[in-house]
Amino acid sequence: MQNNLLQLLLLLLVWNLHSQDIQHQKAKIDSINKIYVQGLNLPQDSIVAIFKKNLNDARKIEYKLGQADAHSQLSLVYGYQGNYEESTKQAINGIKIYEKLGKMERVADYYAELGYSMKYRDLPKALSYMQKGKNIAEANNFENELKDIYNNYGVLKEINKELDSALFYFEKGLEIKLKRNDTIGIPYSWSNMAGTYGLQGNFSKSREYFNKSLQQRLQWADSLGIAENYTQLGEVFIAEEKWSNAIPLVHKSLPISKKKQYQNLTQYNYKLLSDIYKKLKNTDSALFYFEQYAAVKDSVHGLKVQERIAALNVEFDTEKKQNEILQQRAQLAEKDLEVRRKNTFIFGSLGLALVLGLLGYLLYNQQKLKNRQLQKEGELKTALAKIETQNKLQEQRLRISRDLHDNIGAQLTFIISSIDNLKFGFTDIGEKLGNKLSGISAFTSQTIYELRDTIWAMNKENITFEDLQARIANFIEHAKNASEKTEFSFNIEESVDESHVFSSVEGMNIYRIIQEAVNNSLKYADADEIEVNISKGDGRYLIEITDNGKGFEPETIVMGNGLNNMKKRAREIGGTLQLKSSKKGTSILLRLAKPFMEK
Repeated sequence: MQNNLLQLLLLLLVWNLHSQDIQHQKAKIDSINKIYVQGLNLPQDSIVAIFKKNLNDARKIEYKLGQADAHSQLSLVYGYQGNYEESTKQAINGIKIYEKLGKMERVADYYAELGYSMKYRDLPKALSYMQKGKNIAEANNFENELKDIYNNYGVLKEINKELDSALFYFEKGLEIKLKRNDTIGIPYSWSNMAGTYGLQGNFSKSREYFNKSLQQRLQWADSLGIAENYTQLGEVFIAEEKWSNAIPLVHKSLPISKKKQYQNLTQYNYKLLSDIYKKLKNTDSALFYFEQYAAVKDSVHGLKVQERIAALNVEFDTEKKQNEILQQRAQLAEKDLEVRRKNTFIFGSLGLALVLGLLGYLLYNQQKLKNRQLQKEGELKTALAKIETQNKLQEQRLRISRDLHDNIGAQLTFIISSIDNLKFGFTDIGEKLGNKLSGISAFTSQTIYELRDTIWAMNKENITFEDLQARIANFIEHAKNASEKTEFSFNIEESVDESHVFSSVEGMNIYRIIQEAVNNSLKYADADEIEVNISKGDGRYLIEITDNGKGFEPETIVMGNGLNNMKKRAREIGGTLQLKSSKKGTSILLRLAKPFMEK
């Protein structure tokens, strides 16, 4: 009796240890599957390797939900890479598992995603999959899934030239996103509505919605969305045959799409530039960009890839018809298995005595194996720690910047509005008081601009020359509005690596120095031309701001807060600031502290 009780306790102990280990592995798999793919600052191949390993780990413990989630994440990554064959395969594998598990919200979502990914390759098939996902989501009132499904269904309707229907679904999706305060999804709806208005010939309405979307995405540093909006604004000018206005917008999009490996958009940007230069009869440029377009297209759209995707779709459709036959076979196999289980139980009882004798040894080996597994898990955790920390920091930055924008920004705007009401509400305000109120209003407006710049820097862990170029270009656009007679130019030497990384503090100080230098030229120099040039020299990066204004005598002039602040910012990032001025103009040279690495 005591021996039987001891055997039972030992078996329960082994089962409990095994169960706890399985739950621990499932939790780890779920944590990795929840990683936000678009926010990872890792090479695409590294992201693929992480989710492939996670898929294999889920298979080892037969964790079906973990397998389906890993397939879905891999589908998303392969889609960004332009590997549509593998993306389609992974999506289909994920959908099949979700259906078996009864996870209908995910079935709806991934039917729709599969349809959307096929929109340019097989529109009838894309509409069919999208309608399956939409019907499931509507039948179950899956509001979270419907907000994106309606938006993507509108895109398919637009491709099918059903423009009124497209706007209808875009507005349905936008209504849900506004209700749920989906700050990431709202710009996509605005962009899609803008595109449809453009196709209807309503170019002013199209430009209005594209600009709304772009401003939202610039605020949240959504690189892919920013690139799409620049291209889309260029398309509006193309539709109006304003070729020269379209070129700089496409050139703003192209480096972002290349850096983010957004192959579809890169290919499309090259095609747009080729078509524009063809219209302008610039044969050399048209041919150059067409060759770039053809090279990207060949790498993404091969005939064999299309054939294999079609085969996967046929396989997916026919597999359901085979399921009934497979289920019958499974029932027969289950009966045969039951007989085998009875036989196994009989022989297992006889061998139990021998197994118990080895149990202690097995427990020791199991613990040893577990220690080895823990060591490997530690190595994986170290690799993932950076990713998790990065995500948490980004969430904190977004939360703080959202509070700054929604609270302080709104309060500053209220101050400006209140001052304007005072000025126009009282007709007997004296000139001195009126000027004072105008000064407060202008100072508050400038504070709002600086707050937006601070929010921009907070939303980015690192800042590159490419990011600075986009931000400074935006600042210069505002400066042009303030001084139409002044010609601005921003140049980066070809040998400069535009992807060179600065911390957000360094990037913000560089931006402020350039901003202050340009403002000084506008206010005091009476200049016709202002240039911002970035180059290499003395093993470091050099940033020079020059104008052709009236200049001043550096030896005699009293340094104001602006120049002192510029020098202080340069010292904070370990750089130096050199000032030269004459009657022919003024030059400010910033030597950065970080040496560049030669390629």
